[in-house]
Amino acid sequence: MRARFVSILILGLCLISVIVGLLTLSSQEKEKKACPEPSKTPILEKLSAGGNKIALITLHGVITYNMKSSFLGDVNSAEGALKALKKASKDKSVKGVIFRINSPGGTVAMSQEIHNSIMRLREKKPVVVSMADVAASGGYYVASAADRIYANPGSLTGSIGVIMETINARGLLTEKLGVESEIIKSGKYKDTGNIYRPLSNDERELLNNLINNAYIQFLNAIKEGRVAREDEYKLKKVELTEKKLKKYSDGRIFTGDQAVEYGFVDHLGGLAQAKDGVRQMAKEKFPFISDDIPVVDYNKPSGFSKFLLRLSNRFLPPLQ
Repeated sequence: MRARFVSILILGLCLISVIVGLLTLSSQEKEKKACPEPSKTPILEKLSAGGNKIALITLHGVITYNMKSSFLGDVNSAEGALKALKKASKDKSVKGVIFRINSPGGTVAMSQEIHNSIMRLREKKPVVVSMADVAASGGYYVASAADRIYANPGSLTGSIGVIMETINARGLLTEKLGVESEIIKSGKYKDTGNIYRPLSNDERELLNNLINNAYIQFLNAIKEGRVAREDEYKLKKVELTEKKLKKYSDGRIFTGDQAVEYGFVDHLGGLAQAKDGVRQMAKEKFPFISDDIPVVDYNKPSGFSKFLLRLSNRFLPPLQ
């Protein structure tokens, strides 16, 4: 009954929104006819029509594909951030991007998708990463694609590496509880990681090769995004050498202060400093924009969408 009520309420609000929108458009058209705009040069017309801005895109939580969310989506999740990056790449009014990261890491594949999206984006407009509490492992994977990286002195980053864990519960399940497992499989490696037995030497070698391959991909991504980084922006950058990358990419974590010293971060500072930095870079890239170009929350809902999101979180269960 509650679900039906909420559905009817949402449909009614949508209908009201459409009617209000049509009335607003009609009113605007009448105003345009009554008060024609003065002529503009092509360049000024293009700049004023776009509502130029810096997009603030937030990534919060584990970097993975969503398993559940509200029906409007989790805008700060990895998938939400990825969609916002792709949208910002096509949006001509976006003259720069701040990518705010607060993540302990996640899966290799999703980290690669976001990393690649940022690499493509920075060919068109400047991208600055702002680290919050933590941007480690996969969080640094995606951060390394930015033109510049800002971190607070106490932000945690690093943890460059790949990890996999298996459990051997034979002592508990079989020897103490008498639970046996019978496996029927198509190949010798199909039950690798079976909790009823330890890994064989061949299985351990197989998993080690898998981890090492993913680790090499991680290092290559950092090399592409940071070691081989070339640009003409005047904003200071800290060089990361392959020697330092190899030395500190052993899984250790370090603070933002240490990260600048090692070459993994360019500047110490929070979101305010990141805004100043990206504005400076955007001004170099697009000289006609305003010095105080506004920064907008780009992947957060606003207006009617925000209302619906709150409504769904209040009344409807998350989608599985």
